[in-house]
Parts: sequence; structure tokens; C-alpha cells
Amino acid sequence: MQTPYPLSEIDNYSFGFTTDQQVTYIAYFLEYGYMFYDYPDFAADTYTFNIDIVSGNADAALNDDRIGITIVEILRLFFNRIQNVVVYVCDMSDERHMARKRKFDWWFWKYSDGSIIKEDGVAVIEDVQILNSLLVHKDNPHLTAIILAYKDLNDGADEK
Repeated sequence: MQTPYPLSEIDNYSFGFTTDQQVTYIAYFLEYGYMFYDYPDFAADTYTFNIDIVSGNADAALNDDRIGITIVEILRLFFNRIQNVVVYVCDMSDERHMARKRKFDWWFWKYSDGSIIKEDGVAVIEDVQILNSLLVHKDNPHLTAIILAYKDLNDGADEK
């Protein structure tokens, strides 16, 4: 199996890497506990996950499997703390959210070692569907409550 790209750890919540095609990415986690304020047992350990291109042409790296391997490695490092919870929201700004979801689902399916559970959801806000996924360690002591809270948030998104 191929290896991940070398990572530069910017801080505990962000990592950078550059592909063979000279596309530089930053993958980072932002606090997201405010969305789970009704769930104090795990709100403080809840983050969103984002992947941005810093430089280079993303089309040059479309079929680069090492990107997926690297993203999964970043998630693995982040989930070394079993308590962490991650919500991945597919960016809709350029209307490529379905492609992002397919790519993220593929990476998860292909490279996951089974330690992380993924739940998919859709939040509907003002008739706009926002695709998202929950990632949580299978040994998280709040696993069931986290999944239920995630589903509740998606189901009631338009009410927030």
C-alpha cells in the first residue's frame, strides 16, 4: 500500500502536505461544540473537519490516491484521543458538494481501519440540502448519545 504524504503539523488542529503534483493542502479542525451545546458530555470534544487547497492546480491531483491515504492518516492522528468527534460538512460554495461527498466516502471506505464509525446526514435549511458526515471513534464512551444528537441536529436544522 502507498504511504501518506509527509505531514507538517502546524498545531494540534491543523496539518499541511504537498502532493507530487505540487498541490499544497491544509487540513484542519475547528471547534464545533456550540452546535452540540445541549450535550455537555461531548460538546467540548466536537470539531468540524476542513480540507483546503493552499496552492497548485487541484485538477492535477484528481486521481492521486495518496491524498486520500494522507487525509485518513490525519484523521487517525486526530482520533488518537478517543473522545474526539468530527462533523464533516461538504462545501457547497462551488456546487461541487456531491463530488466532495463521493470522494470523502470513497476514501473512508477504501482506507478506514474500522476504528472510526461514519454516519451520513443531510441538514435542510431553507430548502437547501447540506450534506455532512459524523466521524466518531467506535470506543467513544458516548457513542450512542453522539449519534442520536447528530441525527437530531440534522432533523431539526431548519429550526435552529
